Amino acid sequence: MNQPKYHVYIEYTDSKEKTEIKFNLTKEELVRIIVTPYNTGNPFWFCGKLVRPTNVSQVVIFWSHEDCDKIVLPNREEIANHQDKKFVINYILRGKVKTAYVCTDKFLKQGYLKK
Repeated sequence: MNQPKYHVYIEYTDSKEKTEIKFNLTKEELVRIIVTPYNTGNPFWFCGKLVRPTNVSQVVIFWSHEDCDKIVLPNREEIANHQDKKFVINYILRGKVKTAYVCTDKFLKQGYLKK
């Protein structure tokens, strides 16, 4: 069986900042690059930007057994190529994407999920 692939969605408090999803991380990469600095309040690199946890309004971590290019919405659009990341994460949070499983609580301290 394949190792799970982790995917991270970040929404910023500044509405001018674009929401982003980083795809296909290993558990080790997820913890080292995002979870540890985020939980300790330290800045981290995400999609080419230095992000401060205080500038984040929502984080969603989800996993799949498949690469992101094989995960599809109910209308068969790929999540990786979808322009509206908020739309994608809304479907994932509602459990409408059958091969994506939310696991944010497993990694992030409570209080960091949505401000």
